[in-house]
Amino acid sequence: MRKCTIVFILFVLSGYSQSWEVKSHPNNRKMAIFKNGQQISSYRFSEISELSEGACYAAEGDLYGYLNSDGKLLTSYQFAVASNFKKGFALIGDSLYQNILNRQMKLILPQAYVRVRLPKFGLILVQSNENLWGAYDVKGNLKLPVIYSLPPYIINENKIIVKLADEYGLVDSGNNIIFNPSYQYISSKGYGYKSGIYLRLF
Repeated sequence: MRKCTIVFILFVLSGYSQSWEVKSHPNNRKMAIFKNGQQISSYRFSEISELSEGACYAAEGDLYGYLNSDGKLLTSYQFAVASNFKKGFALIGDSLYQNILNRQMKLILPQAYVRVRLPKFGLILVQSNENLWGAYDVKGNLKLPVIYSLPPYIINENKIIVKLADEYGLVDSGNNIIFNPSYQYISSKGYGYKSGIYLRLF
């Protein structure tokens, strides 16, 4: 019985994944969305991504917006850069800055960073115009100040390798110092290098 149930669930999921598709107009390059074999949008899109986590990004001109699986517009067409949702977040951007969009279609960060990365262990790495790095949490709270010369290397929430100017240190997700930035290098395996000596730090 359990085996039959699993087979049925897989069949349903397979059917769902095949019920949504994008087709190009035979006479031009415009695209439309079809769901369960029925056309649910006009041929007006210049680009449509695959469906991911119930949403896709699409463009009617040069800018992107997000749609749900029914073709309903979730955001305006405002992004010069767009990506599919992964674990509830999507990387977007305009001509100057990048940001993170959540499933509530809200921007998480201030519009002030030239490069951002999708969350890892609940932290979003950001890079400033001065090429300095820091991190926010997924609620938009600044957790690591934007002072580090390389992207912080997140081992876990309690161990983050940072580089301040020319020296490496170790902090946690609240920027509490575990080892002061005084090492020439700290490896992800927990070794710190200073004055020609390798030390086991963690």
